[in-house]
Amino acid sequence: MSHRHVKKPDRAAVSSSRLRDKRFNGYLRVEIPHPLDADVEAVVTAYIAGPASTREALIDGLDRRAAAVLSAYGQRMASVAVRTRSVDALRRGIIAIALAEGHLDDPRDNLFVLAAANDSATLIGTSLARVTDDAKGLLPPVGLAALQAFEQRHESDKSLKAMGIRTSGDGQGFLYV
Repeated sequence: MSHRHVKKPDRAAVSSSRLRDKRFNGYLRVEIPHPLDADVEAVVTAYIAGPASTREALIDGLDRRAAAVLSAYGQRMASVAVRTRSVDALRRGIIAIALAEGHLDDPRDNLFVLAAANDSATLIGTSLARVTDDAKGLLPPVGLAALQAFEQRHESDKSLKAMGIRTSGDGQGFLYV
């Protein structure tokens, strides 16, 4: 049998399946950085760097569990963005949040994560709208629509307090909780 004709599994699909692993139980609450971040980063990177077919396969392969991990990663990257003053970290988080949208148990589950991303953007000197616009070409339509709808909310309706989250620590210990 010739190995030239054996189709390799799609890297994005394989990577997204890793997000269903029980190792991710409690992922939002593990220290930052954590080795699990690399697994999620691999999925987000495969999505960003991949052709349209890879992106579609990744989105189609998501289930509620993988979406919850991507959403948690988005909140973690909002914390990392503040710690490192990195718009790129926030951008990766926004992409993960947008990927999760439409696959979560409850669409409202992303609202508090979006509040963290919005606050993070302000703290690092940008805006959620600017970061969203920069990533617009990479965002799935349902995710882009959710981000744009969140941006249209009144400031008091998208604050950390309104979403029931807060910050903890400062510098390298900064965290959205």
